Amino acid sequence: MTRKEIEKRCREEMQEHIPDKEALWQKIESGLPEKPNLQPQKPNIKLTSMRNVMKAVACFLIIIGGLRIWSNITNLKINKNDNSSYASDDNANDYADSDDNIPEQEEQNIIYYKDLAVPMNQDLKNSIDLSKLGVQDEYFNESDVLAKTELFVDVQVLNGFQDETTGAMQYILKIIDVYGGNLDEQELIVMTNSAYILEKNHEYVLPIYQDNSNWELSYACAPQIEKTQDNQIIFHNGWQSVMSETTDYETIMYDSYGKDDYFYDRMYLTGDTAIAILVQKWQNL
Repeated sequence: MTRKEIEKRCREEMQEHIPDKEALWQKIESGLPEKPNLQPQKPNIKLTSMRNVMKAVACFLIIIGGLRIWSNITNLKINKNDNSSYASDDNANDYADSDDNIPEQEEQNIIYYKDLAVPMNQDLKNSIDLSKLGVQDEYFNESDVLAKTELFVDVQVLNGFQDETTGAMQYILKIIDVYGGNLDEQELIVMTNSAYILEKNHEYVLPIYQDNSNWELSYACAPQIEKTQDNQIIFHNGWQSVMSETTDYETIMYDSYGKDDYFYDRMYLTGDTAIAILVQKWQNL
């Protein structure tokens, strides 16, 4: 027999002569020292503490975000005020929002009546009783006005008087031009109850008609068409034919004639060639 065979045979005989292997192992293990508990313990983290931490972080982020938004709004307001106060029309479009690079919309330029090329006197307006003038429940209608009109006249106001009994105005007008007909006179007297005063030395284009041989304005509930010294006309938005066929006009702020005046912010400025639009429409009726 070899050495390995002898060792194997010895181990087999030793195993066969052991009376109770399980009891032997129990005896051996009872003499061994007790094993330490090596199982790791989970850390005891309180959820309430973690939630409080998260809430604090969220509040901090909200505060930081709010400060950033407020800073942007403040800077935008400052830039806007600076632009409106100091920026010229040529470089107004150069200002833009720093975040999305979208230029600010240019503010509308308001033109006031006092800045136009017209005399700035109120001789007649300051000398009459406006409470005796005006029309109630009367609205401007272009078609009705044109149907009533017999002539369009370009005139300059020489003077005006108010009837003490009726309150009606009587204007003495110098005739500059006549559209759609002929007048032999160089001056014309026109009557009206309109509270929109025709002022001395101002030039107007008036639609007129005759009533019992007296010339009267074709409408009294709105401002008359006024010509400026630089060849433009001031008209209100009731003249729909001019509004629809003229694209080159600007909005102006007109003088108000009292609480019932609805045209002070409905006035426009365009070239005096627009008169031909009214005359042509009137002649085609």
